[in-house]
Amino acid sequence: MADSKINEAQLDAQLAQLEQARPWSPRVMSKFETFIRSAADFDLFRVNPVQFAAERAIAEAEGLDIFLHAAKVGLFEMDWHVVCPHCGYVVDSMHSMSQLRPHYRCPTCAAEDDYALDDYIQVAFSISPLVRDIQYHHPELLSVEDLYFNYRLSKDVLSPVPALPSWRDLIMHITKDLRYVQPGENVTAEFELPPGDLRVTDGRACLQLSMTDEQNDQPSVIPIRLVDGKFQSDDLRMQPRSLTRYTAENQPVQFGFDLARELPSGRLTIELDNRQDHRSALWIFHPGQLPIPVLVLRPGLSGKKLLTTQTFRDLFRSEVISADETLSIKDITFLFTDLKGSTAMYEQIGDAKAYFLVRQHFDALSRVIRERNGAIVKTIGDAVMAVFDNPADATSAALEMIDALNQFNRTISQELILKVGIHRGHSMAVTVNERIDYFGQNVNIAARVQALAEANEVYITADVFDSPGVCDALKAHDVVAAEALVKGVSEKLHVYKIGHHHPA
Repeated sequence: MADSKINEAQLDAQLAQLEQARPWSPRVMSKFETFIRSAADFDLFRVNPVQFAAERAIAEAEGLDIFLHAAKVGLFEMDWHVVCPHCGYVVDSMHSMSQLRPHYRCPTCAAEDDYALDDYIQVAFSISPLVRDIQYHHPELLSVEDLYFNYRLSKDVLSPVPALPSWRDLIMHITKDLRYVQPGENVTAEFELPPGDLRVTDGRACLQLSMTDEQNDQPSVIPIRLVDGKFQSDDLRMQPRSLTRYTAENQPVQFGFDLARELPSGRLTIELDNRQDHRSALWIFHPGQLPIPVLVLRPGLSGKKLLTTQTFRDLFRSEVISADETLSIKDITFLFTDLKGSTAMYEQIGDAKAYFLVRQHFDALSRVIRERNGAIVKTIGDAVMAVFDNPADATSAALEMIDALNQFNRTISQELILKVGIHRGHSMAVTVNERIDYFGQNVNIAARVQALAEANEVYITADVFDSPGVCDALKAHDVVAAEALVKGVSEKLHVYKIGHHHPA
């Protein structure tokens, strides 16, 4: 047990705050406290809240909520990290979303590309050092194995090789040498290598030696030195290189190596001189002739999923994208609503009463959006723009909004009429007026689709209709396929009008 490292006063005070944040399901708080007290150090480092919830039979939305609230009160620290899709190592780890940049170069394997918020930007939670001190708060004290196979490697990479249970096992299998090199120390590593690639990294810089089919009689000797976090070599054939390698599906992947060269296969000696005033980790690994993998991560909290979570928008209003950046999202669902007849209502019953009713309608819609795992982006007059990770959730939310408004209308003399439109697709996330917003053709289409709807109707595009789970959500409703011309789109748009609800 690691109780000796727990700050009891801090833990009690913050758990009390957490308890009051919202009503939690029975036993959720006790499961959470037990986890903080008795989990192994590694399990409290970069916790994946989706997996945490699944393992403890907690609803996923509540699992996300408890970690977001725990980060807000200071029990956990929220960490945005970019995972390299080709080696599974954490490219960069940040405490704020504003530090995210759309382009990455992996310091471990030298792959470079642009990334989207959907897949390889993961948000995880590590226990605060003020609550419980764990060894992963002190990476400089870790063994080199722990540093490379636990701390720097993403926990969530699934093994692409059925025979190997974990990606970590495969990484250990291709490791040729792993050690710390002291300041001023000279080390020599010798290998017998078949054709294929060998990489050398200190976690910041990466070089590659490509063994050709030609065999050498004499051992090749490659002298390298580490200076200011960069590799240098007196071997004139060792030059900075951009190389293209291919995945099993024949997709090109770009690599930008600090130094690279080809040499015959066979005996190889690497002589490394650490000319820095600090210790350096040295990792030499041999991917050989394997195609470049495109790794899949376990379900977790991606950047996109976080942005479609209302609790995040409520608790972390200051978390925005850097003003001069746009971050790509490959697939997100937009929902637009509008109130019909509100102008006439303002005239008939006066501003104050009408405004009160419009506020109540916003409250009803907000409740539905939250319950269906969406987030409100903004309100524009009487209209709402919301985003969802899942199109089936968005569709259910739209139908529930119409129902909620019909219920609401029974209690008032003046009928409010709602129109809803949904579309999904690629978008860019940006910061506008100090909050996260979205732009691009698909946002415009969603707004135009909403404009097609009449009183208490929902219009969805074919992209939404064809998504998993949407047909089930529409079972008890009239659905009419149609084609529509909308401004800004040259082709006719395939849309579906969802009308009345038939009681089962």
